[in-house]
Parts: sequence; structure tokens; C-alpha cells
Amino acid sequence: MPKKFFEIAAQNAVDSIYFLSPERQILFWNKSAETLTGYKAREVVGRYCYDNILRHIDEKGNNLCTGKCPVVKAVETGKIQEADVFLHDKQGARIPVHVVVYPVKNTEGKVIGAVERFNINLGTSLTLESIKNLEKEAFLDPLTAIPNRRYLEKKLREAFKRYRYDRKKFGILFIDLDSFKSINDKFGHLCGDRVLKAVSQTILMNIKPIDTVGRYGGDELVVILQDVTKPKLRKIAKKLWRLIKSSEVTCEGQEISVSASIGGAVVREDDSFYKILKRADYYLQRVKANKPSIFIGD
Repeated sequence: MPKKFFEIAAQNAVDSIYFLSPERQILFWNKSAETLTGYKAREVVGRYCYDNILRHIDEKGNNLCTGKCPVVKAVETGKIQEADVFLHDKQGARIPVHVVVYPVKNTEGKVIGAVERFNINLGTSLTLESIKNLEKEAFLDPLTAIPNRRYLEKKLREAFKRYRYDRKKFGILFIDLDSFKSINDKFGHLCGDRVLKAVSQTILMNIKPIDTVGRYGGDELVVILQDVTKPKLRKIAKKLWRLIKSSEVTCEGQEISVSASIGGAVVREDDSFYKILKRADYYLQRVKANKPSIFIGD
């Protein structure tokens, strides 16, 4: 069967797929990979993984593209490798993906390359259909393409109703971008908007479908997380903080990075809609005043 047949099959696959040489040079990049990452084939074919195009990191924030990534392990061991990683798309968002790397061997059993298949891991609460519905009902923030404050307040009231019914706790995170004004002043508001959108999409793509993220106002985002304890809320906050910190947006030929301050709280027995918001915001202000990055209170 001609080699071209396999390329056509891979090109039309639903999965994101690319081929690599033993030296990790990218030889082929399919349409699904273009859609998921935002990078066209012409931008990546011929380049090497260690050029750090996708800037893969693990959950701890370790850079994988310049070290022992799954592709290196597959080529070295000749065995299939799997991993959950976070790639960096062209717009600057961190996307959770599950990767599977297949070593390619010749008739003598020597590894002559690799094929990587990757797809979005987990899921988000916003499908294309739900985004249309939010927009129709005036619940969508037009800049970040995530829910707006009005929708957040609606979901928070629903969370309280569920809590009073099943007693499963929920938590909220207030996330504020550090030095955002200086980004606007230095690079302009259009670049600042792109940074805010990238951070918003990073959070959206890394929470569960039952959870909600929205723009509360300015550069402040709020996340409502279901069925959490204080330790679990802190763990999620740390994960989101690392993903935001490892993201960069290219604007006018310069890489713009941003960090965030996060304050959070878990619902109390005597809480109300306003009490939990006020408490989480208070913890955020403590973070911004004392610079510990994250503070999760009771």
C-alpha cells in the first residue's frame, strides 16, 4: 500500500496526530492538530520538539520538550508511552491533553521514528452549543468567551440550593492577574485583552464540566467548584496558578507572561451568597498585600 495512503488516513483522522523522526524532527502534522493547537502544518513541519513550540509541561510545571518527554522514552525503549500533559496553544492558553506515542520500527526491529496522538483531556462546561446559548441569553463575556458576572451569580445561587439539599460543599476562587495595568500600559490594551483571554481559556479548559469560571469584572475571574474540601480547593488553586504562570502570549513580537493572585473559600454552614463572595475577596486582598500567591481560607 502506498505511503501516501497512510498520510491521507492520518490527515483525516479525528485525533490530533503528528509524525517524528528519531531526532524528534516533526515530519507531518494533521488537520486536527492544527485545529487543537492553532498552529498550521507549515509552522511546525521541519522543526524539532525541543524547539519548544508546544511547550509541554506536566502538572508540576516541569518543561518536557527540552528533556525526557514521552517521545524520547518511546524512541529509547521501543515501547508505547502515555502521559497527561499541558500544551501551550498559539493563543497562549494551556490545554490539558492525553498523549500516546507509538514507536515506529523497521523490519529489523529498529526504531526509525514515532507517531504521537493527542486529544483534549477531561472536558469543559462550555460546548459550542452552550456558548451559543449563553450568548443568546446575554450570559457570555464577549472578550474572553467565558460566562459573565450575571451568569456567575446565577450559578452561585444554584450552588447554594444544592448545598442545602445534599450538604456537599462547594468552593469559590477569586483570581486576579498581577501587574495587569502595567501590561496594558507597556504593550497596549489589545495585547492586554489577549492575555486576559488566554488566561480565561486556560482556566476554562482545566476545570471539570460541573464547575464554572467567569469574568467577574476587569481582570478578575471567579471559579465555582463543586464537591470540594479546603485541601482540594487549595490543590486546584495551585494547579491553576502554575498553568497561568507557565503561559505566554506573543504580541508585537514579544512574549508576555503573567502571574496571578488567588484567594478562595469553602462554603460554611452559616454562609450566604454575599458572605462567601466577601470572604473569598478578602483572602484575595490578603494575597495581593502580602504576596504569597495563594490563600485559601475557611
